Amino acid sequence: MKKINNINVDLGLEMALTASVYRAASQKTLKVHGCDNITREQLGILLLLSLTDGLYQTQIANILGKDRPNITRMIDILEKKEFIRREKDESNRRILKVFLTQEGRKRADIAKPLKDRMNTAQYKNMTDEEILTLINLLQKVRKNIEDEYELNNNEV
Repeated sequence: MKKINNINVDLGLEMALTASVYRAASQKTLKVHGCDNITREQLGILLLLSLTDGLYQTQIANILGKDRPNITRMIDILEKKEFIRREKDESNRRILKVFLTQEGRKRADIAKPLKDRMNTAQYKNMTDEEILTLINLLQKVRKNIEDEYELNNNEV
């Protein structure tokens, strides 16, 4: 823990608490709007596919910053719920592409304004400069942690 002006500062705790509140607000919003049978993370996949349909699972994992086993599990669940479908790639039959179904597109369309509302709420009372500074600082924190623990090398 770092001390600044004789005050204990625990950035990790603040980030964890913020992430927890963000998750809780997201799930509450989804439940209120009839999307309580889908998680925030699963919805992230639907929103991504609504922008670029027909992605490979590896692409989805990389874009969303999730590991492949988690993405595969979420895609399995979304496929069982008939929100997405997988199709073999025409150029490489061993690789599957992921597409939204009509029901998945409906869920993504419901979620887009909810995501916009969350973005508006999180930036309330912040200037553009403050937002950019916050994002820049969080990127630095993430890079510092990745570098220190060699997370890109899978070693700790």
